Amino acid sequence: MKKSDKITKVAGGWAVDTRAIGGGREVFATRDEAIDIRDQAFADHVNGEYIPRTSNPRARDVAAEFVNYVRAKKDANDEKTRTHRRNIQFMFKHTAGLRDRKIMDVTTAYIEAEIVPVIFQQAHSTGLNRFNTLRQMLKYAVKNNVARTNPCREVDLPARPIKQKATPRISQDDIAAIIAQSGAYALRIKFAGSTGVRAGEHVAVGWDDLDLDGGVLTVTKARNRNGQIGTPKTRAGVRTIPLSDTLVADLREWKLAQPLSQRGRGLVFPTSTGSVADPANWRKRGLHPACDRAGLPRIRWHDLRHFYASVLIFGENNLTSAHITQFLGHTSIDFTLKQYAHWLTDPRRDKTLTQTMSAMFSI
Repeated sequence: MKKSDKITKVAGGWAVDTRAIGGGREVFATRDEAIDIRDQAFADHVNGEYIPRTSNPRARDVAAEFVNYVRAKKDANDEKTRTHRRNIQFMFKHTAGLRDRKIMDVTTAYIEAEIVPVIFQQAHSTGLNRFNTLRQMLKYAVKNNVARTNPCREVDLPARPIKQKATPRISQDDIAAIIAQSGAYALRIKFAGSTGVRAGEHVAVGWDDLDLDGGVLTVTKARNRNGQIGTPKTRAGVRTIPLSDTLVADLREWKLAQPLSQRGRGLVFPTSTGSVADPANWRKRGLHPACDRAGLPRIRWHDLRHFYASVLIFGENNLTSAHITQFLGHTSIDFTLKQYAHWLTDPRRDKTLTQTMSAMFSI
């Protein structure tokens, strides 16, 4: 029998007969659809990838087997199983036709046109989570020889939206007000705003890193995510930072007043028992309450580094780009400007710039 004989007009549409190559007989609404199915079946049979359509399971059946497979895996946990089941139920409910669609007909084009718009209606991360379930389910289908390939590999997913973060802007007077309201945390906040050290570097500063006579801090250590002291974030993070006279005076006073119980590891700002501090506690117990008492919006601890960088960039000084980059532990002034130049608001500076621009553009 010729391939052309495998398609015939019948009541209700066009029948495709692939029983000669191990398939079955199906009826389709249009002749074009029937021809496409017939041609694909014979092409797949020649390539050794033929999967009979008539015996091909529907998505609902593969989904049920997939969930049971996940539940039975050695590394299975109830939360993973519930997540996959919940994601599948969502897709079946909100994607027309998916539940009863043959698994081999869940193609890349179908996924992009019918499934992706539905699963990414909410947060991007939620969409990725649901897509991962679909990808894992279709991977299971390929593994069990009911799908030729995993169509998710070729799917173009929507890009993650760029969040427009609210940019905190604060003056030097505001920082001074926060310090004045911060009590026992005043020197920590002043140190951060006057040196620009990262929080992990801050908690690792030891008295041997400070040259109070020369007015210099040498950054060589940082607290890592495991709470241990190691090297700074980058090679450029090893650096020296000049200290202001007022900060040096405060540090001398603190060195004399520091309780003996805190001196065991030689840290400048340890916990009450002398161990490495957690910057999150400084933010919760010191910075945020001080912002509240000063009547100012709450800022992050890292915003004190932004403040320092902006003062260096906008301050009336003779600092070069190389100085600013070095003090912040960066390798490029372009990165520094991009990250920090927007942060500081200074009405006096802005007034001067307005006057200058008025003189330049007197039109």
